[in-house]
Order: sequence, then C-alpha cells, then structure tokens
Amino acid sequence: MKTRLLLLIAICAQLSLYAQPPASNLYLFNVKKVGDTLFQFSAPKFLSAFNPKGYNNHPFFFNNNELYISTQSPQESQPEIYSLNLSTGTRTRVTDTPDGEYSPRPIGDGQNFSAVRMEFPPGDTLQRLWQFPLSRSNKGKPVFTDIDNVGYYLWLNTRELLMFLVAKPNQLVKVELGNPRKEVIAVNPGRCIRQILGTGAYFVQKSTSFSQPWKIMKWDQRTVGRYQVSDVVNTLNGSEDFAVMSDGSLIMGNGSVLYRFRPGVDRSWRKMADFSNYNIQKITRIEISPDNGKVVFVGQN
Repeated sequence: MKTRLLLLIAICAQLSLYAQPPASNLYLFNVKKVGDTLFQFSAPKFLSAFNPKGYNNHPFFFNNNELYISTQSPQESQPEIYSLNLSTGTRTRVTDTPDGEYSPRPIGDGQNFSAVRMEFPPGDTLQRLWQFPLSRSNKGKPVFTDIDNVGYYLWLNTRELLMFLVAKPNQLVKVELGNPRKEVIAVNPGRCIRQILGTGAYFVQKSTSFSQPWKIMKWDQRTVGRYQVSDVVNTLNGSEDFAVMSDGSLIMGNGSVLYRFRPGVDRSWRKMADFSNYNIQKITRIEISPDNGKVVFVGQN
C-alpha cells in the first residue's frame, strides 16, 4: 500500500509539472551585419503577446517568414505546435492532440515536419519522435515506434538523425530510418544540436564536475574513431543553447547578452548585443532565419 501511494504521489507531481511548465516568452529582432564584428538589431517584436503568462518555447524557422513554436496557455493542459506568419502576424494551430508536442522541425522532404511528442499511455510516459504532414491532412505517426526516450534531435538528412536520448546518463546517438543500430556519439550531452552542412554537427558536452567547463564540440561524420569529435570552445557559464550563422560563426546567450564566436578566428566569445533594456534577464533557445536577417530567442523576465 505504501509503495502504491508513493507511486501515485510521484505520478501526480509529474502531471502537475507537465501541466504547468514555466512561463517563457519569444522575442524577434531584425539583424544586420554592419561591420566585421558589429551587428545591428532592430524592429523588436514581442511574439508571445497572445500568451504573455504562458509557455512559449522551441521556436524554429521553417522559412524566412514562418516560425513554428510550442505553446501552452495557463488554462491548457498540454503544449501544442503553432505556426506564426511573421509577415502577416497571423497565428495558426498546427497540432491538436491529447498529448504534448515540442521541438518542431521540417524533415526536409517538403511534405512533413517532426516534433517530440510526450505521450501518457496508462501507467507510463513516452517521449517519441512523430512526423506530421505540413498539409495538416492527418494527425501524424511515430517516426520510430521503438525509441521512446527522445529529448531533442537533429535531422542530418531525410533518413539520418542525431538524437538526445533521456537516460542515465543521457546520450547523443546517430540513428537511421529502418536501421535498429544506434551509434553513440557522446555521453552526457547538452540539449542543443546544430548541423554543419555536409560535414557533421556541433553539440554541447557537459561535465560531471562543477569545476570543469561545458564545451561546444564538433562531430565530424566523415571520420571515425578518436578524431571524430573535437573541442571548439567552452560555453558561456551555465549556457547550453546556441545557433550557427551562415558564415559559420556561433551565437550564444548569457543573461541578457548575445555573444558571437568564430571558430578558427576568435579565441573567446565576443559581445554582440545587450537586451537588458527590454527587461530580458535570461536568453535561451536561439534561432536564426535562413537568410540570417532575423533572430528569435526565448527570454525570461
């Protein structure tokens, strides 16, 4: 009886946390490079004004003017995927399921997108990667039926992915459609994975020691063995979200400030912009539009 009671308490606590994720907001800026190391940020927009006290997270540009996000109002029981048209200012609900969806990404086939879906079958909780038609003609299906601990992911192409798997410890693995094998790339990675087109990906390697910094690592898919993963730069203290610009430079937030690092050029992070005037105290989840003309990030006040 005591064991059952403890299990019931744990499940109720989990459901409560799931139903009420922390409030977060989305901010959009136009960005223009005006010098070798100087950038101009303009035309600020508070994208989550429709849900200012709710959960607004996991933004991703599907094109220069369409942003997919995961959002949940305080009155809703789970987050859903929405599309924001940045040109017209319109908002469209994309998913409508009994579960919750996060991390929308285009698959690259021009017909489907994917998202991590947190499912609550009786007696269990699954986090599986699902695919949905861009046409919204059906309610989607799992990409992998047998992988149910997906935290985050990156499509390398329409068949291969890198996945952050929630485990003890967490793992970064490479998987392929139709292939049961999982190639372990790293243990104890961060949640952010970014593609280096045609060559591999960047990811954060977390340390198990408080005295050791986290590092952004480069995974080279063209090589094997000990040289496949190499150090790039230490992360900013406590930060793990970053984006990659078209010139190959990395951008990362820390507090209210955005920083930039150019691999092979810079020795340390350089300040890009300070957004403290907008009462933004913590920048996470950074995304750059395909033309590099817009930046969106999650900010907490």
